[in-house]
Amino acid sequence: APHLHQISERYGPVFTVHLGPRRIVVLCGHEVVKEALIDQAEEFSGRGGQATFDRLFKGYGVTFSNGERAKQLRRFSITTLRDFGMGKRGIEERIQEEAGFLIEALRGTHGAFIDPTFFLSRTVSNVISSIV
Repeated sequence: APHLHQISERYGPVFTVHLGPRRIVVLCGHEVVKEALIDQAEEFSGRGGQATFDRLFKGYGVTFSNGERAKQLRRFSITTLRDFGMGKRGIEERIQEEAGFLIEALRGTHGAFIDPTFFLSRTVSNVISSIV
């Protein structure tokens, strides 16, 4: 099967492919992508639907929403995270510190097969606790 870049050489930098029942518009090349995402950002700001996620989340939540709802949720999330100190040097140092503890804990397993869930959960919990 040809790569998308090879298809663009034949049909141009903007073309459509069908993946199952979905039509996908492909943009190949820096200039075309820049035009779409910067020069025409409003028209290209949405996300395509994902059948599984659409069925599960029904367009709700920060990750799976689209359109105006997505913009409002992202704006709210960024504002809230900034209020809690995200983006400030203190929180970044705290994350780096916890990452160091995580690395040491993983080294302490001496290469044994482990379920990293406990280690990762503890690290994330410690970071969240430090900003709340």
